[in-house]
Amino acid sequence: MWRKKKEIFYFAGQEVPRTTMDKYKCLDAATRGVLEKATGRITFVMIVFALCFIAIAGRLFQLSVMNYQSRQFIPSVLKTNIDFARYNILDRNGMILATSVPTKDLSVNPKKVKQKDRTTVARNLSAVLPDVSYEDILNKLNSNSSFKYIKRNITPVEQKDVNWLGYYFLEETSGEKRVYPQGNLFSHLLGVVDIDNHGISGLEKAYDTFLQEKDLMLSLDMSVQEIVRKTLMEQVAKFKADGGLSIVMDVNTGEVIASVSLPDYNPNLPLENDKDKLFNKTTLGAYEFGSVFKLFNTAMGLDTGVVKPTDSYDASHSIKIGRKTLTDYRGQNRPLLVPEILIHSSNLGSVRIAMKAGYKRQREFLGRFGFYKPLPILLPERTRTQYPRSEKWAEITSANVSFGYGISVSPLHLISAVSALVNGGYYRVPTFLKDGNKGQPEYQVISEKTSKMMRHMMWGVVNWKAKPTDVAYGYAVGGKTGTANLIKNGKYVEGSSRTTFVSAFPMSDPKYAVMVTLENPKRIKETFNFNTAGWNAKPTGMKIIEQIAPYLGIAPEEPWVQPAYMQRAIEASVKANKR
Repeated sequence: MWRKKKEIFYFAGQEVPRTTMDKYKCLDAATRGVLEKATGRITFVMIVFALCFIAIAGRLFQLSVMNYQSRQFIPSVLKTNIDFARYNILDRNGMILATSVPTKDLSVNPKKVKQKDRTTVARNLSAVLPDVSYEDILNKLNSNSSFKYIKRNITPVEQKDVNWLGYYFLEETSGEKRVYPQGNLFSHLLGVVDIDNHGISGLEKAYDTFLQEKDLMLSLDMSVQEIVRKTLMEQVAKFKADGGLSIVMDVNTGEVIASVSLPDYNPNLPLENDKDKLFNKTTLGAYEFGSVFKLFNTAMGLDTGVVKPTDSYDASHSIKIGRKTLTDYRGQNRPLLVPEILIHSSNLGSVRIAMKAGYKRQREFLGRFGFYKPLPILLPERTRTQYPRSEKWAEITSANVSFGYGISVSPLHLISAVSALVNGGYYRVPTFLKDGNKGQPEYQVISEKTSKMMRHMMWGVVNWKAKPTDVAYGYAVGGKTGTANLIKNGKYVEGSSRTTFVSAFPMSDPKYAVMVTLENPKRIKETFNFNTAGWNAKPTGMKIIEQIAPYLGIAPEEPWVQPAYMQRAIEASVKANKR
């Protein structure tokens, strides 16, 4: 062995001078041969290690620098050869809303488990599988079958614990589990699958076969959906409402950009037996929307030519039809111009327009917007509308329908119809698929002239007394509020309400429609104990618009110049409300 002591080296106990040691001159031939061979081997090993380190360094450089630059690193690392039986559901920008992950299913051949061991096996398995009961496992072990699932989709931790038990008669088979990375965000629309990955609700069911072949890209935008849901949740809590809903739609394509129904649920967890959480209000609910329907009543009068925007109708006293007396809520008690009937939401003005047009025109006009039949969407959760079925509508029926009573439609029906009012008069079937209406027919339900007048009037409803400090000011929002009593057991519930604000923006060139409905909001101090739509649903809608408009590429604009008839109506309203 070599060891150093000062400047003298020793080998096998013999003093060796440095120069002699270096040249092995003091060593015999055999010793020198052994030492030279050892030195050669060490040199070879060092060269091999050096080459390995060079190869590793080169690979690390390729992965960390070259692949990063080409954006190939993450996909190459995460790439898997697993072929899933069910493909992804994506939002319009390619974000994953539903996907499948590999799992293991645990099964047993009960015939291989000895009778005397079954209670012990069941006890041990239930200890590592806490959500599977001892009794359930024991029943399976006591069956006469040669195959029984103990648990589907076991977790990695459960898989490890089961393997430690060392039971030869247990078998793990590859499976897949459907997961929803966004949790509650799209629950009502996406729906869920059963244990065998077959869709049982929502789009999972509607496109069950399609998803076994390819990805499904939706019209929905995850960012807009998040804004809408968050804002709606805050407002539902603020007004102590029982629930709410909101929809955002592209008025020119019929694409649904966002759709929220509260309360909702987490599709990743076992479903609770809570009908309200599982109920999709946006498509399955059928509701009376109250004064929102005055939009269609006014458009009917204008489009059929029986009403001009400069006309005035008496709203100074009540109207009696049969045994029913119709009045205005906080009425103006004066004649109202047609735009003012919408601005002040006059029941009396709306009834007089309906009387002038006649029930036949009214009935036919509403049918143009698809209010009498279910929407032709594949979503299984869709409702049948409710409306007066008789061919001849009684005078009181026509009057009630003119301000939104006696006819119930889904929120998706309503926002699709409002989109047609503002987009130039073209009705498009609503769709949850990106570019879903390409090549599909559209129907002109009102003239472009009528559509333009409706845009001005809806703008006036929102902006006739607006200030630059108001929420969403500058986005040229137009819309209409509506408040209706809730119905329970076929009767209106006194003191209850469903408040709605339906809108579009920018009214100078409409791009999107936004609808908000609050279920039974309560009176609060901030709203001076009022609980009509103008105090809760409208501010909720305006908050949503203020947040999503920049994201959707809509910039604030200068005040929209109004035609003379609108200026006259706004001036009359301002003057009357200063008294």
